[in-house]
Amino acid sequence: MAAGISSRRRYTSDEISSVYQEISGTTDIATLFWIGSAVEFAFHKDVDWLLFSQGLLQDPLLRVIISAEYHKKIAFGSAEQQGRVAGQIRRLHAAVEQQRGYAIPPEAYRDVLLMIIEMGERAYELIHGPMSQQQRLDYFEMCRRLGQDMGIEEVPQTYEDYLHLRRASLEHHYQASEYADQLFQAYRAHFGPVRYALLTRLMALLCPPALQPLHSFHAGWLVPLLLRCYVRLRSKLTIRLLEALLIPKRYRSRAHAINIWVKEPSRRLG
Repeated sequence: MAAGISSRRRYTSDEISSVYQEISGTTDIATLFWIGSAVEFAFHKDVDWLLFSQGLLQDPLLRVIISAEYHKKIAFGSAEQQGRVAGQIRRLHAAVEQQRGYAIPPEAYRDVLLMIIEMGERAYELIHGPMSQQQRLDYFEMCRRLGQDMGIEEVPQTYEDYLHLRRASLEHHYQASEYADQLFQAYRAHFGPVRYALLTRLMALLCPPALQPLHSFHAGWLVPLLLRCYVRLRSKLTIRLLEALLIPKRYRSRAHAINIWVKEPSRRLG
């Protein structure tokens, strides 16, 4: 991780009051979160479930934006709304299970939850520096409740339980496969060679060390340097500039609406 990077403000906007909201309600941190998640998803042993409907291969960025919108609803919703959104996500998964004819393995659900915890910590650290102990525990508790609302089995009840499960998951549930190759080819085709080269460098920064032997991505020296400069200059304007750099124009207005201060999000993809 890029130790020593820290921004001038704890949170980006007055509408944000928790670390979970900061991760889910600002496009730059949310984008880092999903870039890191993309490389981890690709190597999970049950990644074939993500590819079953072909939607991820055909339009990966749209699928990511839809997932980010769900995360934002959970982050800023009431407890009742959070439970409703979690139930909606679970029903979407159940429909895929019914279509395929068998269930998604319980550990796959749990591994995604564990990934959400670590990737949130990693994405936040790249912009603000490491979470405080209280922030870490608050973020874990929010993720734990999300897992329970979704009916995930064996949700860790303490942060120490999470660390134990995470280590075991990374050791036993990830592997290189043809599905990973298909996903990375889809990302390259969708983002283009220049954006994809930048994405792979960010993936290298965000990927958990245990998974680094599975890929050949390298952060290099330029992207970490540019990221440090970005953090020092970070504002709502530079967030908008980063969106233009990373996100194809067709999706930019919808991605920009992830920022909590955007009051009237556009729903068009044009």
